[in-house]
Amino acid sequence: MTSFGYDILGFGVGGASTVILPTSTLINSLSNRSNVSTSSFIVGGGTLIIPADFWLWASGTGTAALIVDTPNATIENSGYIVGKGGDASAGAGGDAISITASGVTIINNSGAFIAGGGGGGAQGRNGSPGSGAGGGGQSGTPTLGAAGAGGTGTAGRGGGAGGGSASVTFSGGAAGGQGGYILPGSGGAGGSGGVTAGVSGGSGGNAGTQGNSGGDDAAGPLDSSGGGGGWGAQGGAQGRPGNSGGAGGKGIESNSNSFTLTNNGTIYGSQS
Repeated sequence: MTSFGYDILGFGVGGASTVILPTSTLINSLSNRSNVSTSSFIVGGGTLIIPADFWLWASGTGTAALIVDTPNATIENSGYIVGKGGDASAGAGGDAISITASGVTIINNSGAFIAGGGGGGAQGRNGSPGSGAGGGGQSGTPTLGAAGAGGTGTAGRGGGAGGGSASVTFSGGAAGGQGGYILPGSGGAGGSGGVTAGVSGGSGGNAGTQGNSGGDDAAGPLDSSGGGGGWGAQGGAQGRPGNSGGAGGKGIESNSNSFTLTNNGTIYGSQS
């Protein structure tokens, strides 16, 4: 879908019964839109359709990709509804869907995904954690359908889901890998070549790896940071008991509103 207007099956935006979500400017040739509230497109009792291969994404962890604020609305998803990944260190992932109205029905069709952002890894010593799935560590326009950026040498690699952590160096400065926008996605590899190797990020639905413990020197433990969490999953802890990774974002946050879910696709992150 490449149209920039409303694709409406009904009686116009003021009283439409069914609306197909229109795309914003294409990203990587993919139809997409960010930070949608259903009240901008449908009235009570209406249906909002997210088409196949369409990305509905969140620009930050504080706001869900889709806010369902229309009573008795139906959401029919055939695409990808994804929360934002948490940044290093230990940032929590954002939610994919937040329900703020009553009587909502969500239908997740076969091949479709609803995915909370992954949590960021915990900080170890002199090497940055990996960031979570859903673009953790990225700013600006997201790289939809692509892995996050990584570095070379001791830096962590970017992941299709969670980013890998950097290896430990005495001088510091090595960066963790960024989270990506691939579903389900694989985790980025940890950096190597330092005092203690970095660890991998999580794949879809899987937590980031806990950092390695590499002994001590006069300045303290030579622990590596944790890897970024996969979609909806927690980031990895530091190498020894201590800092935990960030929590994964929810697939669906009900805010104590009752809802009906029919899931024939995949949901990463809790539904509560």
